[in-house]
Amino acid sequence: MKKIMLVAAAAVLALSLVGCKGGASGKKDALNISVFTIQQREQPPADNKAYKWIEENFGVTFSWDILVGDKDQKIGVLIASGDLPDLVEVDSEKFQGAGCLRDLKPLLEKYAPNLMKHYSSAWKKMIDQDSEKDANGNIVKEHIYSLPNYGVIDGIPSDTYYNQNGWWIQKAVLKEFGYPKVKTIDQYFDLIEAYYKKYPTIDGAPTIPFNIITADWEAFDLWNPPNFLAGYPNDGNGHVTLENGKYVYTDNFADENAHRWFKLANGYFQRGLIDPASFTDNRDQYYAKIAQGRVLGMFIQGWQFMGEPEQTLWTAGKDERTYAPLAITFDESIKPHYRDQSLPNLQRGYGITVKCPEDKAIKILQFMDKMILEENQRVLYWGFEGEDWQKDAQGRPSRTEKQRADQKDPNWIQKNRATLWTEEAPKLEGTLPSGYTRQMDDLAWEYALAQKQVDLDLWAAYGVGSYAEFVDANPPKNAGWYPMWQCNPSAENGGFEEEAAVAMAGFETIQRKYLPQMIMGKPADFEKTWNEYCSLLKPLTEKYNKFMQQQLDHRVEAFGGFQD
Repeated sequence: MKKIMLVAAAAVLALSLVGCKGGASGKKDALNISVFTIQQREQPPADNKAYKWIEENFGVTFSWDILVGDKDQKIGVLIASGDLPDLVEVDSEKFQGAGCLRDLKPLLEKYAPNLMKHYSSAWKKMIDQDSEKDANGNIVKEHIYSLPNYGVIDGIPSDTYYNQNGWWIQKAVLKEFGYPKVKTIDQYFDLIEAYYKKYPTIDGAPTIPFNIITADWEAFDLWNPPNFLAGYPNDGNGHVTLENGKYVYTDNFADENAHRWFKLANGYFQRGLIDPASFTDNRDQYYAKIAQGRVLGMFIQGWQFMGEPEQTLWTAGKDERTYAPLAITFDESIKPHYRDQSLPNLQRGYGITVKCPEDKAIKILQFMDKMILEENQRVLYWGFEGEDWQKDAQGRPSRTEKQRADQKDPNWIQKNRATLWTEEAPKLEGTLPSGYTRQMDDLAWEYALAQKQVDLDLWAAYGVGSYAEFVDANPPKNAGWYPMWQCNPSAENGGFEEEAAVAMAGFETIQRKYLPQMIMGKPADFEKTWNEYCSLLKPLTEKYNKFMQQQLDHRVEAFGGFQD
């Protein structure tokens, strides 16, 4: 039985100067916001500096219900019981389809001018994502149910940071062999194997050459590799091709690319390179191994492990055990497509539930509307002037080496940052009109000073200046319809979409059973297992692909096709 952790943690925003803790005059009307989040974080302490600043200036506090256990089960309980908080973290259509979310469009238009400005470039897609549609995909009533948490660029993109898909590898491995060019999947596993044989233990514990997360909702990392190895971008469960002038959607699960990858994976497993515990470890066990510094490689999205697991390595001084992303393919004839240009993270972020009264919903949106102002974003992300940063001799915001180190320390972050709130809340991105950026790490002079030697050495060896450039210095423009994972079906919408959603749940069950068998089974049994898997999968993927093709046709008409 899951524990529901509800603890109040303070929070607010100032309309005053950045770094001024007291700015607003007088105590604001108290507003406690209850929030359900799936973030894997601890409750913030009562004396957290950022939340205290928010409370003192806005009168806003938070009560956090942090997910423990299975996400879908917890969401199901919230929906069935009707015992909903004010805000929920949205990562699918489940809350929306069950009628649990309040339509934010009219409230945003009336009460949130700053959010309207922030979302102006994504507004059309936000409406298309959440609105009621007829059988042909045409909008019959406009709605917006959630506020995208990432990917909405307010100014000039300032991409140096990379946290998307990749074949991540410990920097120690690349350094050990003179920073070789790694372009193919065989080269990747050969390199890991060579290091593993040379260093069978790390800090006294067995070295793990390669690990896969298969637990809970993150199991997509088990079946996503073939798509990227074949040179397709992150379209979720499928890929799109242009055939005789028509855009065609195809799932990734039973094609020649999937067959090629899982047969290769079986061979890597036979060589002792894939951790068999990948298929039994829970999320905590998986990430604990990363935090111990003994996993050499993994296919994963950077945002999944760059929080506490990798921060633990930085804090422990194990810089060489942190990770670099490699954009590799089946062979060198295939051009990799890992790095996207920024795109709005639709149907993600916070939604306001129907249990939250309208007057309170308005106050929450007004709070968010003030929080999106640049001066308030600076306080949340930079901290306080004179404590967390100061101006240098040239009058520029800067930090000492200790301040930079502190701000990577999970313990410091827990006491000084409002991370539970800011991770899912609307946020500014890009180079802003002031010339500054939301994150101090992205300021050009701070970026240069903030880099660890392990990263500077790696970049110098490969002739790049950031991990974004390391993956792809010039990523192609996103297709108008991209990404198709934003169109996954929801059973709550009924009709053919419900059939497609049931099919999707069905093939995920089959994948969880058969893919580990393919990877760990005897090589002689691979084709038999593959054929059985495909025969079970095909009736389900046919329904799913039909629905996704409808969605693709609509998105091409609404937003266009390939942009190059």
